[in-house]
Amino acid sequence: MNLNSLSRHIRLILRGELLLLQAKLAFALKRSAFFGFALLFAGLGLVFINMGFFAWLSPLWGPVWTPAGLGLINLALAAAALAIAAFVKPGPEMALAEEIRDMAADSIETEIRSAPLMGGLGGGSMAGLALPAISTIIGAIAKRRKHSEKDEA
Repeated sequence: MNLNSLSRHIRLILRGELLLLQAKLAFALKRSAFFGFALLFAGLGLVFINMGFFAWLSPLWGPVWTPAGLGLINLALAAAALAIAAFVKPGPEMALAEEIRDMAADSIETEIRSAPLMGGLGGGSMAGLALPAISTIIGAIAKRRKHSEKDEA
């Protein structure tokens, strides 16, 4: 393995991480914008619907049960909207970025195992030191990603 190959693979890993972060950010912004618009329009709509239902139900349910019933209906609608929002999934951009990152990490590991590091400078001992270090770095990145995915869920 030469230094150019190693740097190319490390750049691919970093690019994969950047693409993954960009995809996550774009997804979060898109989802937040839609949540905001949905909440705004739902709020306006519910105000007018509630006013109409209040006027219609007041003679039937009375002055106490009409606002209580409408409040419970509004809470049920809010719970349904939150349940729908919880099932929104990210797009294929995230899977592509993860695949690029994993592929570059695998190729780095394969090259380190198969060839001496840095053009023959004590290949066995140098690779013996570099492989655990790179594996630890890649493992830490993967753990951080998995931990952030659990926090988002």
